[in-house]
Amino acid sequence: MLDSCSILALVTAFALLSSVDAPLAGPATPGSFEPQGAPAAQRAPAATPARTGREALAPLFARATQDPAGVVPLLVAASTELETLAPKDAALLGDTLEPFARRAFFSGERVPGMEELGLALHRVEKGELPTKIAARYKFGAGLLPYLNDEFDERKLRIGQELKVLDLTQGALELVVEKSSFRLFAWRKLANGKRTLVMCVPVGLGAADSATPTGSTTIVKRVLHPDWTHPVTHKVYKDGDPENVLGGYWVALDPTGIGKNGIGLHGYTGDVAANWIERGASNGCVRMLQNDIDRVFHLALEGTRVELRDTPAR
Repeated sequence: MLDSCSILALVTAFALLSSVDAPLAGPATPGSFEPQGAPAAQRAPAATPARTGREALAPLFARATQDPAGVVPLLVAASTELETLAPKDAALLGDTLEPFARRAFFSGERVPGMEELGLALHRVEKGELPTKIAARYKFGAGLLPYLNDEFDERKLRIGQELKVLDLTQGALELVVEKSSFRLFAWRKLANGKRTLVMCVPVGLGAADSATPTGSTTIVKRVLHPDWTHPVTHKVYKDGDPENVLGGYWVALDPTGIGKNGIGLHGYTGDVAANWIERGASNGCVRMLQNDIDRVFHLALEGTRVELRDTPAR
C-alpha cells in the first residue's frame, strides 16, 4: 500500500495534468478577436478560468490522507470526475484513488459515512454462516476477511457486528479498459452515480490473440481450477507447476464478446514485469495474485463486465 508521501506525490502529478492539458485561452466564437492595433484599455479583460475538477480534488486527497472522515467524500467526488476522463488520465486518477478505495472496500476500517458507498454493519443472527451472510448481500464469503479484521468463521457469535458490502440489485460492474491496461470495479450508488471500488493494472491479449471487446457477464468462478493449454490442449491439474492460472478462473460469457474461453485469472507463468500492462496472453485478462483474489470474492456470477478499448482524446 502506498504511504502518505507517495499518495501526495501522485496527487500532485494528477493535479498538474490539469494545467498541461488545459487548452490555451482564446475567443469563444469566430470573429471575436480584438483588432491587432486595439489599445489594451479597449480590450475585453481575460476570463478567469474555472477551477478544474482535478484541482478541486487536491484538498480532498489531502484531507483523506490525514482524516478518515475525508475518505468517503473523496471517493464520491473523484469517482464522478474519473468517469469524464480520457483513459490515460482515468488510469492515473484511478491508481491514486486505489489506496483509499482499498481502505473502504477491502479493509476492516469503518470510515465515517461508509453507508453512502453501500457498506453496512450486519448483526449475526442465530444459525448464520459466512456463506449465508455473503449470499444475502451478493458477494463471495471470502470478502468477509477483507472487511473484518481477525475474522474467524469458527468464532462467529450471535449479535456480532460484521462490516459488509451490499451488492444486491446488480450494483456491481467491472470495466476492463484495454487502452490503459486497467480493470475498474464500480458500485452503483443510491443517487444513480457510481463509486470506484478498485482500480488495478492487468495484462491482456497479444497482438495476434487480442482480448475481445464488448459487454458480457461472469458465468463461472472456479477456485483452484485445472488449466487446459490453449495450443497443445494438455490439461494441467491445480498444483501442477505448469498450471499458470494462479488458482483462480473467472469465466466470461462469450455472448457479447464473440470469443470462447475468455476469462479473468491470476498468472504464474512469468514474472509480472513481463506481462502486466502488456499484451502477452491468448486473449484472457491476467491479474496479479492479490488483485484476482479480491475480484474473485467481490464479483459473483451474473456480474456485468465491459471490455472496451476507448481511443485516446
